[in-house]
Amino acid sequence: MVSSLPARSESELTPEERARLDEALRRLGEAVKAYEPFVGRELEAGAGVPIHTFAEVADAQAAVEAAERELWRLREELLGWSRPSWAPSATLVADWFSDEDAIYDEAER
Repeated sequence: MVSSLPARSESELTPEERARLDEALRRLGEAVKAYEPFVGRELEAGAGVPIHTFAEVADAQAAVEAAERELWRLREELLGWSRPSWAPSATLVADWFSDEDAIYDEAER
């Protein structure tokens, strides 16, 4: 049976391992930010409707998915933490990376 609890805590990581995780999280945040224009927003009266090509949307989504896979790969490698089957994709929950939620990104080191 696979445990959803980390085999190691973040405090046990070496500075190099911590830097790898931080970099993966940064790349995911950047990919999500680049994807945000494609997830929609409230339209304002008189404003034009944004039009995007399929390729633009697909490229942005693929970047998010690749960054997310890498972050989870590192979490498993370094912490022994497998991605839960119920965890939604970052492309579905881009607002997780909003500035208002930044306080939750500050784990004890």
